[in-house]
Amino acid sequence: MERSAIDRIRRCKISVIVPIYKAEKTLSKCISSILEQSLPDFELLLIDDGSPDASSNICEDWADRDERIRVFHQQNAGVSAARNKGLVEATGEYVCFVDSDDWVKTDYLKDLYEALLSDDSKSGLIVHGFVECLPDGRVISEIKLQDKILKEKQFADAFIQDDICRLGYICSKLYRKDLIDKHNIAFNTEIACCEDLLFMLEYLLYCDYIVYGKSTHYIYVRYCTSLSVRVNSFESEYVCFLQYISLAEQIKHKYGLSSEDMEAVYRSLMVCFRRTLKTDYQPGNTVLRKERLMHLRKLVDTRLEMIRFYYHPVYKIDLFGRYLLLHRMFYLYDLLMTTVFLLGIRSVFMGPKSSSMISCPIP
Repeated sequence: MERSAIDRIRRCKISVIVPIYKAEKTLSKCISSILEQSLPDFELLLIDDGSPDASSNICEDWADRDERIRVFHQQNAGVSAARNKGLVEATGEYVCFVDSDDWVKTDYLKDLYEALLSDDSKSGLIVHGFVECLPDGRVISEIKLQDKILKEKQFADAFIQDDICRLGYICSKLYRKDLIDKHNIAFNTEIACCEDLLFMLEYLLYCDYIVYGKSTHYIYVRYCTSLSVRVNSFESEYVCFLQYISLAEQIKHKYGLSSEDMEAVYRSLMVCFRRTLKTDYQPGNTVLRKERLMHLRKLVDTRLEMIRFYYHPVYKIDLFGRYLLLHRMFYLYDLLMTTVFLLGIRSVFMGPKSSSMISCPIP
């Protein structure tokens, strides 16, 4: 049953939000790792997003054991809706997120919280790294950042030097709750990729400082069935692309950045463009040619100059495809991509290998 925030007498330091769907095999490890934190002053919000498996019962069982846990059940609406539910119900001064198939080390919350600046009148974003591993525990990679503080006047460096868009993952970040509430920042439920990056970029429009830290206490477990490898609709990818463009332009204006300064942002933006461009051709998407051509026109016609300056694919087939797009030869481009995907050349969609957590993962 749901436990109302009204019943909580005092505000805790951190609200940890865990969206849950079909997580019965990994959920208990995730929850136990959070409950073992060296910083005890937190609440754990378990958001059951209509799981058809035993996840719901597991949540309630854990809630009966620890009063810091509150459980909320909702009809399945996706991970963004689940995170938004957590934001609405959170009573902590700060919020952070843990996915139900991942787990965290003992000092995860402690290191995030202690990285905050002492001036409580300022709102910041804390960004730490993570370890990426396989379900059997084998480490794939480690994202480890150098200790660094950027004040608001230095935020341009976050985009010019630090390429902060590559740090758009949901994990290992600490957000200030009242800033989120004041500006109605939420995850976009219309999209299924990059929603965490877009959330971070919107938050950065309003905060006063950024702290990078070298801790890597979040363990991201890569599963082949993760959301990042699912095929999404054109409209979902297109909405993501448009929101990314909007936020990029707001950032450019607020911090007085030139187009050259924004090169890293636009490069990350092109990942979303490529996803939008190719999603109709993915196995599992049965889109008629007439609709595919309509989507190509919709995507390319309004962003032709952006494609010209910032879309620089690696593979020869994609370079030829870029030529066709720039010359509005949509029928030939459609024929090319249909043939390529029928032949199973997946690398054309994937692009150069990169971490699955950075700048919107590519299936």
